[in-house]
Amino acid sequence: MSTTTAMSATKSEGPTVSVKLFVDKERSKVLFAESDNDFADVLFSFLTLPLGAIVRLLGKQSHEIGCLNEVYKSVEDLSAVFFRTKACKTMLLRPFNAAADLCVKLKVKIDDTNPREVFVCPMECRSYREWPVTFFRGSICKCGKDMVYIGKWPPDVDHAAAAAGSNGVFTKGCLKFIITDDLQVAPSSTSLMLSLFDQFGVRDPAFLEQKILQLNAEKITSLLKRSLTTKQAFTAFYFNAPCTNDDSYLCMLPEILHCKQEADANNRSSNVEIKVLQTKNSLSLLYAEVGVDFIDILFGLLSIPLGSITRVYGNRSSNGCVGNIYNSIVECTKGWLEPQCQMLLQFPKVAKHFSSGASKMLQAEEVEARREGDIGCCLYYCFNSMQYSFLQCHCGHSNCFSKSLKFYEINPKVLLGDRYSSSEGFVKPGVEKFMVTDDLRVLPLSLSATAQAVSESKYQFKDLVEKEFNLSKDQVMEILRAALVTRNALSSVLLHPRKKP
Repeated sequence: MSTTTAMSATKSEGPTVSVKLFVDKERSKVLFAESDNDFADVLFSFLTLPLGAIVRLLGKQSHEIGCLNEVYKSVEDLSAVFFRTKACKTMLLRPFNAAADLCVKLKVKIDDTNPREVFVCPMECRSYREWPVTFFRGSICKCGKDMVYIGKWPPDVDHAAAAAGSNGVFTKGCLKFIITDDLQVAPSSTSLMLSLFDQFGVRDPAFLEQKILQLNAEKITSLLKRSLTTKQAFTAFYFNAPCTNDDSYLCMLPEILHCKQEADANNRSSNVEIKVLQTKNSLSLLYAEVGVDFIDILFGLLSIPLGSITRVYGNRSSNGCVGNIYNSIVECTKGWLEPQCQMLLQFPKVAKHFSSGASKMLQAEEVEARREGDIGCCLYYCFNSMQYSFLQCHCGHSNCFSKSLKFYEINPKVLLGDRYSSSEGFVKPGVEKFMVTDDLRVLPLSLSATAQAVSESKYQFKDLVEKEFNLSKDQVMEILRAALVTRNALSSVLLHPRKKP
């Protein structure tokens, strides 16, 4: 049995993790892989990534994941006046990972978002007994001043150490893992190996070629894309096979297939009213006219962790096999995951202040705020020049002195004198109407935008009709799911499926 080491062909910079592929060259197929904790932890970390972070990391390749890229681009293009605060737009474009303190320990990290950048009021509020801080660029202090960057918050070492496994980030023990082509993960064992050989009809393992890959962040990001777009992630990754989305019409998700929803007041919320411009024969949908409530749910989807999506929708959450990673976590009964890590991966939370209509609908809880405490800071030379050091002053100036201040984290979505009754959501409440195309591109409703949509459709006005929909919670949830699997998100849910000839 030959063993070959293959390095990244395009970019070898940065740390790598090793994975051994067992390849059937005759069928051009990867049967399964073997790895240690490092690679398994990286796979499990996929579940903690917010969808907006995934779109940003994949860049132009994100168009293969349904139409999430159109939602993301809509946030980029939409004026800041439509958001509660300037920080809201930044939060959606660079959503925080609620498990960042753990993921920073991964051997290979693909998310470059830094949730530890600290911003404070540069003027009046620094002398308050309680010092307001925020972790979001573009935030405004309660006094109305723009908050400025002063340094990086030290990692929550105690929390990360308590949650992390004994030897890995999420896993414990010095284990080897077997990962199937469709990303089912389990500890390596003789019985499992024999079962796989039998399943694939392998009579002599010597006929399988072994390939040891060293995967850096770029390659891991590519594997992430494969996990969302194909059922044969390793085969598509190794042979660089093309991935195509299945844009066939979707059936409505039966209510019984949704994850069990808590019977609380949040789930008895009012239905969402929209108007749709479609063809009279119900074969094509041009756009929907919607209010702020629908837009806030749609934009809030960018802050939801991938694991929360998989928990709700199961294997129907994508055109790929990322659901199998989640199922491997759920089915872990042999103690190779720390209980706290298993709960974190099975029920991922959104980061603090990222709650929205989408997080409520998908029952993704918000993580608790960073623990309050004292900040030891230099209040003379270093502070005034914004050369800031946590815990103690390191400037070396004899005329500097330190003072301990209580800090508290402000909500970047709330301004001084904010008249809005709730701090949830990112979009400014109001009477504004928006246009949402079939592929979930969002534009302010205007005559020019609607005229352009009709013109691009090639339909005549006599062929079109406006219909009103009172969307149920299940229908809205299906639209959110459709954003990950098709370019026709609205029509796949709102129009009747085409009958096959």
